[in-house]
Amino acid sequence: MANKTFQVIANFMDIETGEEVQIGSLIEAAEDREAALRTAKVIGKEATKAQIDAAKKARDADAKADNGADGGTGDAG
Repeated sequence: MANKTFQVIANFMDIETGEEVQIGSLIEAAEDREAALRTAKVIGKEATKAQIDAAKKARDADAKADNGADGGTGDAG
C-alpha cells in the first residue's frame, strides 16, 4: 500500500531518522507506521494535496536560501 502524509500534532523524535519532528509539519508513513504514530498520538488528519504542495514549495525555498557556504545553517537574511 502507498504511503500517506499526515499532519503532526505533537513534537516527537523520529526513530527512523533520529530527527525531531515539529508540530505543524507533515510526515509520510506507511500503514504500519501510521498505526504506531496514531498510538503515540503524534499525528492527526491526513494532509490535503494543498498542504503537501505548500510544504514542498517551502522546502524548495529553504534549499535555495541555503547555499551551503556556512556548512549547513540557512544563509538567507
